[in-house]
Amino acid sequence: MADSMARLVWLSVLVGVVSVLGCGGGASGSRALVEWASDNAIEIDSLDLSAPTSDLDAIDPLIGSARLVGLGESRHDTREQLALKGRLVRHLIEDLGFRTLILEESTAHAEAFDRLVRSGDGDPGIVLNQLAGWYLWDTEEMLELIEWIRDFNRLQPSDRQVGIFGNDITAPALGVEQVLEVLDRLGIDAGLDAQTLGLDLHEGDFWPTTWQRYGSLSDDRRAEITGGYERLIDVLKSHQDEIETGLSEGAFERLLLLAEIGQSGNAMFLTTDRKEGGTKRETGMSHTTLWILDHAAGDQPAILWAHNLHVATGPFRMPGLAEGDLFPMGVQLESALGDDYIAIGGSFSRGHYPHDLPPGERVFEEPSADVMDGALARVRRSPFILDLRQAETDPAARAWLAQPREWTAQDADALLTPTESFDLVYFVEEISRSQPSSLALQRFHALSNQH
Repeated sequence: MADSMARLVWLSVLVGVVSVLGCGGGASGSRALVEWASDNAIEIDSLDLSAPTSDLDAIDPLIGSARLVGLGESRHDTREQLALKGRLVRHLIEDLGFRTLILEESTAHAEAFDRLVRSGDGDPGIVLNQLAGWYLWDTEEMLELIEWIRDFNRLQPSDRQVGIFGNDITAPALGVEQVLEVLDRLGIDAGLDAQTLGLDLHEGDFWPTTWQRYGSLSDDRRAEITGGYERLIDVLKSHQDEIETGLSEGAFERLLLLAEIGQSGNAMFLTTDRKEGGTKRETGMSHTTLWILDHAAGDQPAILWAHNLHVATGPFRMPGLAEGDLFPMGVQLESALGDDYIAIGGSFSRGHYPHDLPPGERVFEEPSADVMDGALARVRRSPFILDLRQAETDPAARAWLAQPREWTAQDADALLTPTESFDLVYFVEEISRSQPSSLALQRFHALSNQH
């Protein structure tokens, strides 16, 4: 049961259990990459969030004046990658002045996170478990980071506090319900209800289940929901002055965003094609991220926390799952922001997950040297971070990095071209399973028993 449930969850990053052939390049090519990386890797002293961050000072000139830094990960559930990312987040906040953290999480659900870390009130463990993406973030490692941000904010003036936001479109129902509630409170008759907008299909906020429910809809029902979102957005726009007078300009912009996320989520769920659905999701996430930068982050830089296959700035392929190139959110972000967007990918070599934690037992063996993860493993220095842009000075290493390479992506492999996809990459040699909270495990087993 748990394994089948996990496979359903991991559709969220367009991955499935597929097998991909290794790329060419030859042993000599990978040796050149390993030699160059060994000379240029920036060693990281600790994965402990509370450790001094001086070992990360060397990345400061690599970040420069970026407005948005995307932090990827090979898997959502690796303790060591979560811990390393947590240290990077702390350094970016504490030492470089970043003040916004954007998570791969429902926009409306993440607002509880933001209130928690700004006010200091509430139980972080409860908030984590109430997220739409609880199966991603409800872990001891994320709890430690959120508690650190809350403690950091307690010592900051309100205009220097760290805000937390979500950019995902896969659980839009909560936000759309809030839009309907505000319209009702202001006496604006939209002629819409939860049923018309298909919010009943989102019960439980577990979006793979939502997608299944959409699959059984009639053409008339699909058209009704699509028309409902068009009407909702039209009503908001036609009553903009009234909403801004009754609330504020910022409140109107937020309501419009939540309605647009509902429309994007509906469009994604309506398609039965994985590639098309993934494209709609990436576009929606990119739009929301840019909205957050423009409406919430102000002039302070932001951090984007998501999977490698979301933050990457180049297309990737997943043979056996989808045909042709897939274009992640990061491609659109780079198009909009240029050099103000920096993408950092994650990599690991080997590890083991126990059978009693989702997604069940996993054994990760060190890949061959022609695979990105395997080549970095042969640097024999871990953990470290590497600026791939510096490979311009080494023709052999540059040539190796300019070819599509396998990267681990959840329980599958994706083909990405390193220098097209990431500015920097971090590496941890051995991984273990991040620790879900007791509440997360209870919910996971309950969902597993339903499938």
